[in-house]
Amino acid sequence: MEKYGIDYLAFSAHKVYAPFGIGVLVVRKGLLSYSQEELNLINSSGEENAGGIAALGKAMLILKKIGLDLIQEEERALTEHILNGLSEIKGIRIYGIKDPESPLFERKGGVIAFNFRNKLPEKVAKILTERGGIGVRGGCHCAHLLVKHLVGVPPFLEQFQGFLLRLFPKLDLPGILRVSLGIENTKEEIDTFINVMKEIAKKDPGSNKTTAISAGLKKSSYEVKVK
Repeated sequence: MEKYGIDYLAFSAHKVYAPFGIGVLVVRKGLLSYSQEELNLINSSGEENAGGIAALGKAMLILKKIGLDLIQEEERALTEHILNGLSEIKGIRIYGIKDPESPLFERKGGVIAFNFRNKLPEKVAKILTERGGIGVRGGCHCAHLLVKHLVGVPPFLEQFQGFLLRLFPKLDLPGILRVSLGIENTKEEIDTFINVMKEIAKKDPGSNKTTAISAGLKKSSYEVKVK
């Protein structure tokens, strides 16, 4: 926080391997002040999540024991590997910092947001799961205004989409795909992800043919039928 001049920092505990239901707000001294009446109101809003607080503390101790510098180094290497792999696939648009040679790359975390031209995110996410056992998220990621802006959906069309969703709740709409790295991910798993992405780029996502994919996991391969 001191290095980058951050005044307010908020994060959810499950982003650092603690349970859901707890979060943190860190504020530079002097920037957050409440009257006694306001503090009493805040404290009366409910009981503290003691279990969640303890679990978060333990998760942070484990990460500290592993070494945040080591985690960052490994995450940066895997992020570079993903970006280099995706850059070889036609039809993919990457949002944010996408060049590992950029001087801004040191600020990038292990989260890559991207889109596949003419392919809905939910469809691509489903194929990644079925063909490679890979979990990614597709959609608006609880950031609808930002995602709609990035994919070029104007306000009037967004209202029309809302109308369509009321009629057809299971309708897939434009969004963004997101792949996120964790401390247990490996280079071999990234290779699997890139291989499946290349297969998606080559074939119609709606195809029901059996496709063999080289997984890159200890020279093994597997076949899955996409229904």
